[in-house]
Formats: sequence, C-alpha cells, structure tokens
Amino acid sequence: MNNPLKTAIDGNDTAWALTQQAQKLLDAGQCEAAALTADAALQRDRDSALAWLVKGQACKALRRLPEAVDAFNAVLTFAPALAGVHVNLANTYAELDRLPEAKTHLLKAVALKPDLAAAHASLGSIYMRMARLDLALEPSRQALALDPNLIAAHQNLASALSRSDPAQAQIHRDAAYREQQIFVERSAGSARTALILLTADTGNIPYKHLLPLARYSHVKWHIEYAPEGQERDLPDYDFIFNAIGDPDVAGPAQMAAERFVAKSTRPLVNRPECVARTYRSAMPALLGHIPDLVVPKVLRHARDNGKLDDALTDMSMPFPLIVRPAGLHGGDGMSLIKTPDELASATPDADILYATQFVDYRSDDGLYRKYRVIFVDRTPYPYHLAIGQRWVLHYKSADMNRDAVRREEEERFLSDPEGAIGARATAALVAIGAELGLDYAGIDFGILPDGRLLFFEANATMLVHPEDDPLFLYKNKAVDSILEAMSALIERKLQANSAGK
Repeated sequence: MNNPLKTAIDGNDTAWALTQQAQKLLDAGQCEAAALTADAALQRDRDSALAWLVKGQACKALRRLPEAVDAFNAVLTFAPALAGVHVNLANTYAELDRLPEAKTHLLKAVALKPDLAAAHASLGSIYMRMARLDLALEPSRQALALDPNLIAAHQNLASALSRSDPAQAQIHRDAAYREQQIFVERSAGSARTALILLTADTGNIPYKHLLPLARYSHVKWHIEYAPEGQERDLPDYDFIFNAIGDPDVAGPAQMAAERFVAKSTRPLVNRPECVARTYRSAMPALLGHIPDLVVPKVLRHARDNGKLDDALTDMSMPFPLIVRPAGLHGGDGMSLIKTPDELASATPDADILYATQFVDYRSDDGLYRKYRVIFVDRTPYPYHLAIGQRWVLHYKSADMNRDAVRREEEERFLSDPEGAIGARATAALVAIGAELGLDYAGIDFGILPDGRLLFFEANATMLVHPEDDPLFLYKNKAVDSILEAMSALIERKLQANSAGK
C-alpha cells in the first residue's frame, strides 16, 4: 500500500513547497507528519530557516525537546534577531531544566524586542524557578505594564510576594485565576490525560517528572477559583492527580477538592482527606504507635490563640525547640530556640507557627544525616541522603558535591537502604507508608544511635527529579525506580477503574 505522506513529499520538488506543506500539517495538529515533511525540505535546502522553525515547533509539540533545541538554534544561525524564536528556544530549555540557557535567550529576546510581554513574563518565571524572587519582580512587573492581563506574570508576582507582601500577592492571585481556572497542556502522542487539582497558593506537589508530558497531557484546574458547576465542563481526562499537598496553605482548595472527588468515579491519586492528615502537629498521634519510631512533640500555634510560651507550658513542651512558620519548607524562617529566655527574640513573625521538640541526631562521627524516602502506593523508595555538620540540613547546603566519601555513602543507601539504616528503621518506614495512606508522599528522617528512626516530616509535596550533574548521576537509578513506580500505579488505577465499569 502506498504511503500518502511519502507520495505527497515525493510529489514536491522544492524545499519551499515542502516547507509550506509542513506548515499546513503543523497548523492542523499533525505534528509527526509536519516534522517528517520539514526534514524532507531540509534535505533539499539545509539553509531554510522556515523549515527549521517548523521542525522545531513540531518536535516541541511531540516532546522531542533536544531535537527542538537543535532546530531553534539552527533558525537563529540564519536569523539571530528573531525575538520570538529566542523565546521558543528559551521555553524549550526551561522544559529541559536548562535554566541558565533559558535565561540567556530570554535576555536576548527582551533586548531585541522590549515590548514583547511574553518574553518578560517568561524571564520572571525562570528567575522564580532559580529561586531568585528578587530578580523575578522586575520582568514580571514589566510584562504587566505591557499586558495587564498576562496570567503568567500575575502568577509570578503572587508567588514572589507571598511572604513579603501577602496582600499584593493575593491581588495578583485573584487577577490570575478569577477569569481563568483551567489550563490545558496537550502533548502530541500522549495516550492519557491527567486532571491535576491545584491550589493557586503555594504547597502543590511538584508533578513535572511524576506526570511527564511525553506520557500524559495535562488539564490543570485551580479548583478554589472554580465557579459553581465548572466540573461539568472540564475537558476530557482519564484520571485525577490531586497535587494539593500541604494542608497548611491549601485552604479553600482542600475543601473544594474533597467535594469534587467525593462525586467522581475516575481513578484518583492522593485522596484529599489523607493529605489533610499530614499537618506536622498531627504526626505524633497518627504515627506515634509505630515500633522503633521516635516522633517528637509538635505544637501548632495560631497567634490569635494567645501567647506561644503559655501554649508550650500547657503542652509540657521540652526545650530546645525548632520553631518555624507553618506552610514554609526548606528551612525558611526556622529557628532553634534553646531556652525559654530566647523565645521572645527568636520566634519568627508569622500568624501560625510550629514548635517541635529538638532531638539531637548526630552520628558517632559528629555528622548529621538526613534521609529522604518517597512512598509510591505506600511502598518506600530511597531518594537521597544529605550528610553535613549542621543540624539544619538540606541537600543543597550539605556540600555533598565537595565530598566523594559522603556521596559514596549516599550511593550505598540508594542501592541498599535496609543495609544502610537497619531492619528496625526499615520496618518503621513500611508502617509509616501504610499509615499515611497516600499514593504519593515523602518522608525526611534520621537514624538514632540505637537504630530507631527519628521522624522529621512526612507530606506529599516533596520533589523528585533526575540529575544531570555528573557528580550525582548515580542517583538516577533510584529516581527512575520512583518514576516507574508512579507510572505503574497510575496504570493499575486506570485498569481497575476500567474493569469495574
């Protein structure tokens, strides 16, 4: 049987004719055919900037991102002053997590075309992802000066101002989501579509690598802004991924998600009512009965409920204490308060605080070790081990890149977690996963000298991502296991739902 596409290609003699045909196919959403036809045009004329552009756009839609990068770079060799192509290339680099390169091309785009609002907004987004909130403000504001309705810029400012100016952050949050709550991100060739429930505030599960666009199209629904009855007009989807992961900041989104899934018959990842049980202050009661697990005392205190020191006395909370604002992670705003006399001067300024009993978890060599495990369908998978000299320990601040011995220890943990932490702690982990009842969650913990597991926190918001730094490539086998387990979980839920119909 003749191949219609091959016949059409062979029937065109010129690169221009093939490029025009490729553009029509792209406009019609036939991205695979568009890429093939653009390739045929490039075989006739490697210097066709338009053919390279069509190929780049088609490959980006097909999630063939490295090919899209090459194609957009080829366009720029012939036409370096095309600001829109710099934006396309930057956004592709951003999807590959190559943020410095994305930033470079966005800076070129705004220099070439200062009135290109989308370029300013994308630059703000890149700075947000680089954790440079200070740098994100100016391009985001510039984007809104050019286009007051640009949703991405309002989103950036809502996040960037959430701590320094909550009132302004809420204004931008409302501007972003009152008019539009549903955002669709289709991927050519993806067989399944995820309905992703989101809060417009912080505290969502980082789902990029858990739900790769190469496999799943996304329907992103900021559910607390949804008008009544919107659930009846949602785009088609196959399963629900509840990305609302932090009950301290979920607010109305949590309640809206609970109402929605109560009426839904679609497969669901992470029941909202299980997420609602992951307050830090709920952990001692939820997990305290598990053998070989130490769960320190935790107080959740609202400023409106009186003085913190009175509440600590009522709870017989021992010092030293770790005090932090509710809803913040990564050590932001956290203090170690050693005595009651330090309480007034060292307590963070926040409406709601957590006070947690501090338990010294130094190992015999004087170093601190913080382990992270990810639960997928309640099964624990090792993710990383941070080793450092300070009690407040995060992977980036632990300087793991400077110590090969520590990296070797982390690799041993990833390869043989039970061998690293012992059978007692491993059994405790399995019990924690079962008790949390979440399809996806993570836990941070230490190991005490007697082999018991010291609980730090467990919630659904923990990030999993592959590594591209050569020093840490050994971690990717563990990352792949987590991502494959998530894919298998979703397929099991889909199959069970289909069998039950």
